[in-house]
Amino acid sequence: MLDDNAILYYADNPIDFVEDILHATPDDKQRNILRSLRDYSMTSVRSGHGIGKSAVEAWSVIWFMVTRPFPKIPCTAPTQHQLYDILWAEISKWMRGNPVLKKDLIWTQEKLYMSGQPEEWFAVPRTATNPEALQGFHADHVLYIIDEASGVSDKVFEPVLGAMTGPDAKLLMMGNPTRLSGFFYDSHHKNRGSYSAIHVDGRDSIRVSKKFVDKIIEMFGEDSDVFRVRVAGEFPKSTPDSFIAMEWCEQATKLSIEPPEQRIDIGIDVARFGDDSSVLYPVFDKQKSDKIEQYNHNRTTEIAGYAVIMVKRYAMEYREASIHVKVDCDGLGVGVYDNLEEQKDRIIDDIWEDRCREDGLNPKDAHQWDACQRVQKPDIHIVECHFGGSGGKVDEDDPVEYANSTGLMWGAVRKALKAGALQIPENDTLMTQLSNRKYRVNKDGRIELERKEEMKKRGLKSPDMADALALALYDPPEWTVNW
Repeated sequence: MLDDNAILYYADNPIDFVEDILHATPDDKQRNILRSLRDYSMTSVRSGHGIGKSAVEAWSVIWFMVTRPFPKIPCTAPTQHQLYDILWAEISKWMRGNPVLKKDLIWTQEKLYMSGQPEEWFAVPRTATNPEALQGFHADHVLYIIDEASGVSDKVFEPVLGAMTGPDAKLLMMGNPTRLSGFFYDSHHKNRGSYSAIHVDGRDSIRVSKKFVDKIIEMFGEDSDVFRVRVAGEFPKSTPDSFIAMEWCEQATKLSIEPPEQRIDIGIDVARFGDDSSVLYPVFDKQKSDKIEQYNHNRTTEIAGYAVIMVKRYAMEYREASIHVKVDCDGLGVGVYDNLEEQKDRIIDDIWEDRCREDGLNPKDAHQWDACQRVQKPDIHIVECHFGGSGGKVDEDDPVEYANSTGLMWGAVRKALKAGALQIPENDTLMTQLSNRKYRVNKDGRIELERKEEMKKRGLKSPDMADALALALYDPPEWTVNW
């Protein structure tokens, strides 16, 4: 461990500690944060994505552990993934292989502590789901690390403030500014006078690639909340953005696309009674829409029947094409899915027999059986989909994630429309549904589409036709692997 003179020096010089002991090179933005942590009791940093927040937090934990006697350092984040897989793992990375630290500081999955002092000299991870998890950390030297602070409940902050009474009590909270309310938001607005409030625009950070910035601009535009939160480090606007621009829809109606017709996807969004509609939306090769069918006040067995008729028609007209029927199974659609899945073998046999007859063969004639066996059977898939499923990225190179599968499905539609790679009919209902849905950036920095209940409060109907298109373009991960 360091001698007493070195500890006294580094206690007031965190930048030198990071450079000399951890052998890291903080950039100018990270230096500002470390200086603020030294000079102020409470530091709040709002920033874009990728500016090196986790590294600064890890450096701060180790610096405080080494330069204070018997410190307590609670670290928290909104999710276990953010806390353990990112922040706590970052601490381990900077500890690993460091000869100055490894003999005295012990890192485990549950605690970082001074050798021989596990109960009095430590840092611990605590997920920010229970306010009581951050209670009881009273000491002369306390450092609270709040990662992705916008996503942490206000109730969690109450015990933190209660512990900020010691002579060397410090708070460092950092994150993307995703929410327009709460403790983190207030630290940059009405309570700004109590904090050293720092703003880091990703465009000003040497750690943020121009490719990432350009990709965000290309996908969402510089006036979008995604850009504001993920790049500029600004809080979102007070009103949400439209997820899909009307101009992209209008351009898509004028496209002339002639795909190879090797695949037909049919999205089925199922309603039963009321104002909502059941919609069957066919798309060729995920590029060209075909005639949309819309039904009201029908039983699920009837919708399944309409789907069978559509499948048989396409199977006869496009013999080489595979047909993929995607059904939303979160509600009434599960009945349609079950019906189609149960009938699948019979549907395939019916189509095969029709193809034999179209070729002048009788599948019931034993003498023509061998010839009938050479007639191709249709390639049909009945696919279970869920709008309430897990999220992720539309493509691996996308810089942002969607909160759930609804976002993924609509994200694929958005991507295709924006790129001019999807033709849609000049249908006012469809274009209105596509362009009127709003989105927000949630507390985790992911894109979250406006809920249907919220749309109805704005006087809009359920986007059944747009949902059916989204289903047609979507391939659930589990199904994609098996296919």
